[in-house]
Amino acid sequence: MNRATSNVLEYLEHSAERYPDKTAFEDEKKKSTYRETWEAARRIGSALAGMSEARRPIPVLGEKSVETVQTFFGIVNAGCFYILLDPKQPVSRLQQILKTLDATLLVVMSEDYRKTADALGFDGKIVYYEQMKDSEEDGDVLDVIRANAADVDPLYVNFTSGSTGIPKGVVVSHRSVIDFMEYFPELFEITEEDVIGNQAPFDFDVSVKDIYATLKTGATMVMIPKQYFSFPTKLLDYLCERNVTTLIWAVSAVCIISTLKGFDYKVPEKIDKVLFSGEVMPIKHLNIWRKYLPKAQFVNLYGPTEITCNCTYYKIDRKFQKGDVL
Repeated sequence: MNRATSNVLEYLEHSAERYPDKTAFEDEKKKSTYRETWEAARRIGSALAGMSEARRPIPVLGEKSVETVQTFFGIVNAGCFYILLDPKQPVSRLQQILKTLDATLLVVMSEDYRKTADALGFDGKIVYYEQMKDSEEDGDVLDVIRANAADVDPLYVNFTSGSTGIPKGVVVSHRSVIDFMEYFPELFEITEEDVIGNQAPFDFDVSVKDIYATLKTGATMVMIPKQYFSFPTKLLDYLCERNVTTLIWAVSAVCIISTLKGFDYKVPEKIDKVLFSGEVMPIKHLNIWRKYLPKAQFVNLYGPTEITCNCTYYKIDRKFQKGDVL
């Protein structure tokens, strides 16, 4: 366990030094190299540092994108912690989350979300991504913030509803993610050679494994458009075109391809790691995946949001028959 690392920004910083021109994050329309991600996060962090005290929540209204990741790390550069607000969620739920956070600053990723932002009735300061992205970097301010940071400072909050239906915020620190990431990529042989196909939205903890395994190893993370999971041919084309090697997906997402017989259309042969979690994996679907990707590593993960993603795993090293339980 690496106790020397005390801030997740060190992962981004080190990968930017080693692989400056390599793509770090990629969505359907845009790419960002490690250098570009680092520089954007510094500019955004400089802008936010003048708007918020350190260790304060800064919610982000938007969907997953290259710019959203840059904004997350801008928030971390400002010494604060981020929360993704999905604009497709009911306004009442978003309002409950904002009330719980007691936030004084809200970042809105696009003018497309202005109507939703206005409907929230937020009485704090609202700033748009476009207003921050070209800000001047203030290295002196960012250095002071980093010097005063602690590894137990909050990094992000994920909201779950649990059995009550009321949003419950789970606060996760830098130290928790660092301790997890000192084991996770090594256990499953994720390296700088990998292309991680991100399925999970950024308000779901599975995405934490995608984002931070990428930064820790110098891999590339490709964000898969949500709508592609309704069209297996588009999804499989996307996986092949982007040379995806690693899937860290919810079981339901994995089963979409096998349920709709997607492998009859195309097999993404570069995939060599399939890590799944969230619910019981039906043996029928597991066997279909193993049939078409016989050399891939399949891993069953389990763990609640409260312990930073996962606490147990099982590398599948034997055949399963109908009636077996995984």
